[in-house]
Amino acid sequence: MDGNAPPLADDNAAAALRRIFAQRDPTQAGSIHLMGLESLRDRLGGRWEPVADRVHLLTSRLLDQYLAPQDTWFRHGAEAYVVVFAKLGPEQARLICAKVMEELQVLLLGEADTASITVRTAVHEIGSDVMLVPASLKEMLDDAAASLAKADMIGNAAFDRNVGDRPGMVEKPGPLEVRYRPVWDVQRQVVSVFIARTCRTRPGRSPLWAYDCLEDPEDPQHILAMDLHLIRDAVETALELYENRFRFFLSVPVHFESLAVLGRRREMVATLQAIPAHMRAFMTYHLYGVPPGVPTGRLAEMVGTLRPYGRTTMVVVDPFSNDLPTLVAAGARVASVLLPPGLSAERARAELLRFGAVAAKNRLSTSVEGVDSLAMERLCEDAGINFLSGDLIGDWVEVPEHAARRSLADFRR
Repeated sequence: MDGNAPPLADDNAAAALRRIFAQRDPTQAGSIHLMGLESLRDRLGGRWEPVADRVHLLTSRLLDQYLAPQDTWFRHGAEAYVVVFAKLGPEQARLICAKVMEELQVLLLGEADTASITVRTAVHEIGSDVMLVPASLKEMLDDAAASLAKADMIGNAAFDRNVGDRPGMVEKPGPLEVRYRPVWDVQRQVVSVFIARTCRTRPGRSPLWAYDCLEDPEDPQHILAMDLHLIRDAVETALELYENRFRFFLSVPVHFESLAVLGRRREMVATLQAIPAHMRAFMTYHLYGVPPGVPTGRLAEMVGTLRPYGRTTMVVVDPFSNDLPTLVAAGARVASVLLPPGLSAERARAELLRFGAVAAKNRLSTSVEGVDSLAMERLCEDAGINFLSGDLIGDWVEVPEHAARRSLADFRR
């Protein structure tokens, strides 16, 4: 830390902090911090202005998620936030502020630069000044790592190290966005489900989708951050549409890693608990990243975690998977297959027919994503697939639509 901490120059903010200090019991714990978004603004460059409102919306959501009910925050200027913790001391509170800033960088940039993330702690005024003591996330991580090694425990405020370079992401992709794709219910002849997925646009290239949006798609903490962001964004959109009498089912992704350990599972459950009760009847969950051969009990834990917050859970599997009986035993109701782009119906025939037959034998409903041609649709019909999505059914859109009846003839036009 910088021993020569600068005073807070802004008179209004300084006055506000002096009032907070005056009202606090000096014998009690608690701390006050300044979170600046300058490093994020600098990394976004010319993209800052178009996405500034979205950045502040995300910041407010993350603060509301991580702060306790007795804590509070307020905006300071165009690029900073004052965060007041009622009980947490400076070290723990700084880590929470840094966590918010790290997740912002991951969501908007696909990676986090720990060296650029700085949290300033307000200390008791000297004369008429409120002093700010800075600490970078890198310093906090180093201190936390040393403490964790000594204590042999991991707390909720521990963070992953900065991720390295990943091939294929040389161009700076756009900010994280949520898109929706319609799903056709073959039996009922209706489009009533919309799959939500994150994406990043790339100049002159195809967009990045889902966990490929991350700098390190296998980083569990960043996977969780993306899942939580998508769920909050998609549910908020669905609630607005619901109030305008739109009716549809929303399917959101949840990665295996987001539920794999107790700490991440608690964060996920806290977000799911915020979904209004009347909305849960319209929610379904896609469970991604389930490893082959997962034990029934392990998968049942995850399906059971999601069950109170939605209508059903579907598990994304490989069409050659031998785990379909495990899905049934774990309480999943739908097995879903993602077809790779450009796969022809002829090449997919054997595996899709087998997938449909094994699922039917186990009384599992089936879903196939990536149905881009009439030939693939006919193959899925032969395989007895229940739900279809892909370019043939409908493209990705910014906002879900009201449920509507659709026949095969509609897709052939």
